[in-house]
Amino acid sequence: MKSQPHVLVVDDEPLVLNTLQNLLEFDYTVHTAEDGFTGLKILQKEPVAVILSDQRMPEMLGHEFLRQAKLIRPNAIRILLTGYSDLEAVMNSVNAGEIFRYLNKPWKSDLLLSVVKLGVQVHDELSGIIRQAAWDQRLKGDHSTHIEVEEKTPNVLFVGYENSEVAHLVKQLEDRFAVSAATSIDEAFREIARKPISVIVSEVKFEEFDGVEFLSAVRQDYPHIVTVILTEVVDAQLAIRSINELQVFKYLTKPLAKGEFKKVLTDAALRNQQYASAPAANLQLTAQKFVPSTAEDQSDTALRLRLRAAQAMVAKKSSPAP
Repeated sequence: MKSQPHVLVVDDEPLVLNTLQNLLEFDYTVHTAEDGFTGLKILQKEPVAVILSDQRMPEMLGHEFLRQAKLIRPNAIRILLTGYSDLEAVMNSVNAGEIFRYLNKPWKSDLLLSVVKLGVQVHDELSGIIRQAAWDQRLKGDHSTHIEVEEKTPNVLFVGYENSEVAHLVKQLEDRFAVSAATSIDEAFREIARKPISVIVSEVKFEEFDGVEFLSAVRQDYPHIVTVILTEVVDAQLAIRSINELQVFKYLTKPLAKGEFKKVLTDAALRNQQYASAPAANLQLTAQKFVPSTAEDQSDTALRLRLRAAQAMVAKKSSPAP
């Protein structure tokens, strides 16, 4: 008989732990902890596939617990329970814990169950690919050949910023990145269709759509592009959407500390290389295998059509004349 997947639930309220255990125990082996330190000890002993953690806990906040949990169980899928009203917690967690999904409190049971199920599927897919890669490497043994990979300068595209702001950023980044800019969504689509982009840095304020809608449309066709939001807009709902819909790499708010942005882009470019060489590491892409296709909403459909038009325009210009 196949063993049940292991799920860890961490919350400082015993009533919440009991409720979640009752909800999950039919399909999963459920471990519970009332604080992050106990949760970390459980992770060292148990093969946990999905971690479900509250954000507001004494001694150790949920996003800090999940950050440490990743070091122990890097393949475990991390889900954070939080609230739209908890602005500071959301903004901290979106960048610190590498969260797979946010669930709003009070949660809907059917949604929570579907997200946990998806998390288990993604975990199993990722773990299976990693095991296969390790086995293949063992079979190669000493006969494996080291292949030099040409290092290319990462292309970074800024979308929605003033020319003066981009020029200032170029001075900081041009020694390590090839920087281009687009002031509008349509201009960005043409730039993306024209050349391989490693990282997109985007505003969230556009005339017709927000940045999450724009970046989500891009990720449909270019899933390995790593996305960073850089804005003055501090919005918990946008930040949560940027994770749940986009799996954004970072949501940064201006002004940034000196040197911070360059490090973020360096890490983002490295993540892009990882996605290209090991697509299963892209959790958003892996999750799409298990989510039934649904009708696109109007904003997504409109943006995808505009992206298709940009791709067609670039293809036509690059085609040799008859």
